[in-house]
Amino acid sequence: MRIRLIKYLSVAILAIPLAVNAQISVEEAIKITLAKNLQIKESQYKYALSEQDLYQAKSNLYPNLNIGVSDRVNQGLAFDQVAGQLVTGNKWTNSAGINISSEVTLFAGFQKINEIRANKIKLLGDASALERVKNDLILAVLTNYLEAITNQELTKASKQQVALSEEQLRVETIQFELGTKTLSDIAQVRNQVATDKLNLYANINAYELSLLSLKQLMEMDAQQPLILIAPEIGDYQPEIGMTDIAAILVRARNFQPELKQAALNRDYAAQQIKIARGAAYPQLALQTSYGTNYSSIGVDPIQRTPSPFGDQLKNNKSFSAGLTLRIPIFNNNNVRIAVNKAKLNLQIAENSLNLAERNLNKTVNQALLDKKGAQDRFDAAKTAFETAKIAFEVLEQRYDIGVANAMERFTAQTQMNKAQFELIQLQYLVFFKDKIIDYYMGNPISFNK
Repeated sequence: MRIRLIKYLSVAILAIPLAVNAQISVEEAIKITLAKNLQIKESQYKYALSEQDLYQAKSNLYPNLNIGVSDRVNQGLAFDQVAGQLVTGNKWTNSAGINISSEVTLFAGFQKINEIRANKIKLLGDASALERVKNDLILAVLTNYLEAITNQELTKASKQQVALSEEQLRVETIQFELGTKTLSDIAQVRNQVATDKLNLYANINAYELSLLSLKQLMEMDAQQPLILIAPEIGDYQPEIGMTDIAAILVRARNFQPELKQAALNRDYAAQQIKIARGAAYPQLALQTSYGTNYSSIGVDPIQRTPSPFGDQLKNNKSFSAGLTLRIPIFNNNNVRIAVNKAKLNLQIAENSLNLAERNLNKTVNQALLDKKGAQDRFDAAKTAFETAKIAFEVLEQRYDIGVANAMERFTAQTQMNKAQFELIQLQYLVFFKDKIIDYYMGNPISFNK
């Protein structure tokens, strides 16, 4: 009951910060995900199973110990092995015995030692697999968090655009009533309001979907309110340049658990070859046993009188010990096939390691190229937004004095809105791509500059 109460209190304490304060940073989101995500728990269970496999492999070196107790009742013809005589007629007899036996393998082609080594490697591989799951979740949290932040900023910008369009519609309506604007002008402004609202609803939906994905990673209730703390990125400039690719690859190879896991899988496969070859060696085992027994028709060998129970247990004691040597001659090619399969599994593991190294190299290079491309696109989008904003402001002034028509104003505002949305997306994309490089290098994920 005390343990259960502690568990309940731990869960309640962990849930209090989110219940009281719905604001959460990316660091806190990662921390909660690593503590609660079910994928991590599944990997932890697999690691625990591997621990038991290693414990079993070590335990196989010890001798076994067994106790056997028997009690038999017989009627009619039978040979009583305890009394050493034939029982005839319609007679009931009873016999009982107890035996302690033990056996230990002295030599089996080093199979048991190699099994211990293989299970140690497997345990390390499962530890790397657990780290890989954690890393994948960290990347997923980072992706969904920044996606939600981006959609949140787009939603704010969309709301501002809707407010601007509605205010323009109000002004246009007044001017239409005064006769200075036409029905076509009103229709164009209403079209702009409807278009801005469609963008707003699309951004709201995208924000809610990305927030839902983030909550699922954190194993949170979908209905629980959550406010994300946006990074203050401003004119964020990445510090890592393209010339650092060699250093980044070195650090990525040392950090990324995918490579560690693939290398350990290769070592595990190599150990399996030794285990398979061990079956071709002779096996030597030592057996010992000690026991005694009793028979209801047992007699004293000298006096030929019925022997008491205690005397029989004392006089019938026996001890035995022996060695068993098993030399394999022909086993239907089982050993040869097992060795060949183990060699093939080693080749598969080596190929998987090469693929993991190639994929990591490709991924890191792609991440660097994506970061540079995002930075270039952001610089271009920044210029495009500034020019579109100036163009809209000039055209709006011309529209107010009647030089430009509503269609021209609508087109200029649409282009400005599009440029602003793209600027927001690329601003966070540059920040995100730089954090991806941090992830591959093993740096802690943080939004602090």
